[in-house]
Amino acid sequence: MKAYLKVEKQPMPNHVERPFLIQLGYTAREHGFTGMFAKTRFLWIRTKDHWLQVISRIMPLNGIRVKLQRMRGVQIAEQVHIGPMVTIDDVYPYFVKIGKGVAISGNNFILTHTKPMVYHSEVSEAYVAPVIIEDNAWLAISVDVLPGVTIGEGSIIAAGSVVTESIPPLVFAAGAPAKVKQDLAPKLKKNYSEAEFQRILEKRKAEFGF
Repeated sequence: MKAYLKVEKQPMPNHVERPFLIQLGYTAREHGFTGMFAKTRFLWIRTKDHWLQVISRIMPLNGIRVKLQRMRGVQIAEQVHIGPMVTIDDVYPYFVKIGKGVAISGNNFILTHTKPMVYHSEVSEAYVAPVIIEDNAWLAISVDVLPGVTIGEGSIIAAGSVVTESIPPLVFAAGAPAKVKQDLAPKLKKNYSEAEFQRILEKRKAEFGF
């Protein structure tokens, strides 16, 4: 999808369901498509990105899944594993950044936007916000990640968890919503130089208080 927004939290209009051709015009403009054949160009790119996602979910080889998600605009570093049946935001894939050595096990949903209907506009915010999965994080099976979340370096998210808020580095988190259950820093220290390890702990202390 065309990267028309700066990758930071942005307000969005609430969703209004309209007849197809009218909705297509609204959505094309919302995504920055203007000028001649704007609706046709948007529909082609949106359809292409959708099928790249569909194919990536069912491909048996990780390397192909990663390549297809990169083609959609997802920012993916090296040595990343993406399991089968993983859905990365169908509309704003370029709002997702996945660090080196990350493992996303399978049947995961990573969402960067929410657009409730106008009916719920007073109770639920409509917005798009980046999701960052830092180096060596591990998302177990069926973890869902909601917009605006950062998952810290080296952290593990337990199977079936729903991540609604950012998770510190080097921890084990679980639940719906996911909460920190264990500090993994002592066991993961072997993977870092002393300077790197202290840098991560200082960042964790500054941002999360422990």
